Amino acid sequence: MRFIGSILLLISSLFSAEAYLSNSSIVAGDRIVLILKAEGQNIKFPDISSVGGFKVVSTGMQQNVEYINGNMRKSIEKHYAFMPLSSVDIGPYEIEVNGKKEYTKPLHVEVKKADTTNSPFILEMKISKQNVMQFEAVPVEFVFKRDAKYEVRDLRFTPPMFENFWVKEGKKEKPFLENGFVVHKMNFIIFPQKSGDFDIKPAKVDVGVMSKNRDIFNMLTNQLNWKSVISNAASLHVKKLEGATLYGDYSISLGVDKNEIEGNEGVNVTLKISGNGNFDDIDEYKIQIDGANIYSDKPVVKSEPTTKGMKGEFIQKFSISSKTDFTIPSLSITYYDSNSKKVVTKSTKPILIKVKKSTKEQPVQISSNEPKEKIVYKEKYNSLYVVLAFILGVLITLFVMFLMRKKDYRLPKFKDDRDHLKTLLKRRGESEEIDKKIIELENKLYKREL
Repeated sequence: MRFIGSILLLISSLFSAEAYLSNSSIVAGDRIVLILKAEGQNIKFPDISSVGGFKVVSTGMQQNVEYINGNMRKSIEKHYAFMPLSSVDIGPYEIEVNGKKEYTKPLHVEVKKADTTNSPFILEMKISKQNVMQFEAVPVEFVFKRDAKYEVRDLRFTPPMFENFWVKEGKKEKPFLENGFVVHKMNFIIFPQKSGDFDIKPAKVDVGVMSKNRDIFNMLTNQLNWKSVISNAASLHVKKLEGATLYGDYSISLGVDKNEIEGNEGVNVTLKISGNGNFDDIDEYKIQIDGANIYSDKPVVKSEPTTKGMKGEFIQKFSISSKTDFTIPSLSITYYDSNSKKVVTKSTKPILIKVKKSTKEQPVQISSNEPKEKIVYKEKYNSLYVVLAFILGVLITLFVMFLMRKKDYRLPKFKDDRDHLKTLLKRRGESEEIDKKIIELENKLYKREL
């Protein structure tokens, strides 16, 4: 008997690692389990987060120990559940058993498309065109239909990964009833960042349906059952965009709050780009003017989805000050025009800013040929008056300090830091403290890049 047990252990050691599937053929969206099994004292399984390119949704482990003729036989199973959307080859996998590397045999899962002819749940992905330009806004619509007769308690929508695309959520729509089905529409707008051919994998909706079942006491109970519904796949051919990184239809403008300023003032400049296209890809602008101080805010981008793409607005503000006249240079935007089907450049016009010169009066000197007589004024001070003035000054100082303790002293209030800066700019150069405060406020407001 011991000999037979040894033979069994020898046979099992020849096949100490194996892999198999809970099913070999499924319908797209159904769950399937990959099982890795090994026998031995020390077993190390591989780290598996996806099977055949599909994410593992849950894992489990089962261990079994038995003795045959006094010999211990230990086996461990690792379970990996996943939901393949297409047929896929799996493995082989490497498992370390008692310090030795073992390899499982390769497996294959056949995935069939779900029959939606009489299905109570249908999910469809719609893309209006398959040939697009790089950076072009491409609307993608997912339509999910569910039979109104079913008691659906929960819906969980999982869109495709959209690799190599920027993704924006599209226009939201409320569910509506049509031909006995409740229809849900989920819209997205994708912007291809690379050229080439791309396969967009199917989307998925997990449907939680309430059904009645009988328990062990033959009592009716409500139970939530989950079913996965898979959409169709899609493909896109993306043509490379030459000479531009923007696609759409844009307009550009540059405005100032005034064309003439005082020497201690600044002019506020607003750059605005509006239209349709990929506004998130517009780079921050920089203005360079010799001899001028230039501060810029971070751009503000606002966009909203439309049936054709993204309608948006790009706004960037600047503040420019100088002691002499200066010209704000032309700013431009280059893009592939969706209407003319060619690369175009639109530019703003240069803007001349006049700086008023200082009008401070200079002392008037009167020239004369007559000899100048030096007049010396002699002042006599009474020592008693000097002592009294000193004592009076001390008393006034003490009185002011007393008032400061009794009542909190507050600086003049300003509406905000911009208002504070605007007030101080009118007094630039009067004192070192004022100039220091101006620099502090400018750095705070505009975050000047040194």
